[in-house]
Amino acid sequence: MKPATLLLTPAAGISPAEVDAWEDRIELLSQRHFLDGIANWQSVNIVPLMLIGILGLYQPDWRLTAALIALNGLCLAAMFAITRYLQRADNPPSKQRLWQFYNGLAFLSGGLWAGLMFPVAATLGKDINSTFVCVIIIVSVAVTSMVIATRWRGFVHFLAGVMLCLVPQTIAYIDLIGPIPLIATIALGPALWGLAAAVYRQDRSLIRVQLEKDHLAQELSRALEKAEFLANRDSLTGLYNRRAFETVASTLRSAPDSAPICLVLIDLDHFKSINDRYGHATGDSVLQSAARVIVESMRPNDILGRGDGAVARWGGEEFLLMLPNCALPLAVQIAERLRVRLGELTDPAWSADLVVSGSFGVACWAPEAALHQCISDADQAMYRAKQAGRNRVEVCQAGDRAATPHKPDRQRRLNRADAQD
Repeated sequence: MKPATLLLTPAAGISPAEVDAWEDRIELLSQRHFLDGIANWQSVNIVPLMLIGILGLYQPDWRLTAALIALNGLCLAAMFAITRYLQRADNPPSKQRLWQFYNGLAFLSGGLWAGLMFPVAATLGKDINSTFVCVIIIVSVAVTSMVIATRWRGFVHFLAGVMLCLVPQTIAYIDLIGPIPLIATIALGPALWGLAAAVYRQDRSLIRVQLEKDHLAQELSRALEKAEFLANRDSLTGLYNRRAFETVASTLRSAPDSAPICLVLIDLDHFKSINDRYGHATGDSVLQSAARVIVESMRPNDILGRGDGAVARWGGEEFLLMLPNCALPLAVQIAERLRVRLGELTDPAWSADLVVSGSFGVACWAPEAALHQCISDADQAMYRAKQAGRNRVEVCQAGDRAATPHKPDRQRRLNRADAQD
């Protein structure tokens, strides 16, 4: 039975399935930590065995001591080989048979450590060498118990081997050594159990705290990414807002190559009438559907889609596309295809007589021109599309830069045209 693990309150937003996944990760990390450290400890165990072997030379039954040390060394070598193999495994918890074999070796190792007490049991309290051997054994057993405590079953097997071998010895020699060693031996089991349980809980709680910190760090990172996304996006359509679009445009313009960049400005026709006749909810739905069609038309898998542009909601019903590495004829093709797709927009929630269309203005961004100047060119072309009857694509050619109507004045004219329709 495992000791009760110190449970920490999971961070907010963690589902039961995630908690179960955490337990699996805790077990995996605990085993990884154990495997990384146990090999060194098993090597260090050679030192107390050597000391016991040296002190055993002064005992009458030194051959038994040597045999027990040799067996213990073989047992440690086998445990070392298993831990090395598990250390290289991708998923150590899945190697159940190896862990069972390791637990069996831990039981044998515990019995062999306790067995080293047998050659000196009769002379305890009478010979200083026997006392040293006893102290070395008890200290080694206690330290080993703490080291393997994080592998709880391994610890239980090790302690069982120690107690099953040590208690009968103290009972057999009670006439020679008295009852005190027997009492101490019996008390040793619960003491080691309690210490090992504390180590086990501490190991689990430290790993759990680290996982919670990692989880909170990931949540914070996601929150920052979401905040950055919201700061750069239009809340209704999810497209870039003006600030983000200008940043992207500045980045593309500063690229070392001199590939052409085109802008396409789209203004949905009669949008004020759509809001007035069908309601603002329908108007919002039209904007979202138009934005989706525009984005889909920019994807590489579309016939003329490219996948490397940027799209922004530039105003109430205006959208602005930036097409890097795109010559003007191709930009006109993309705009024309997009105009057709806008006209095909339908939705079961819309009225049957609702028709969506857009007026397009296309302009090429000259290297020496500022962004707002190119947008003004596209705006002028789009305004000509409105004047020519809407639902069409107009191009601003080089040298064709008549003064663009002031934005509020242009909007008033367009609104009046919408009202007349």
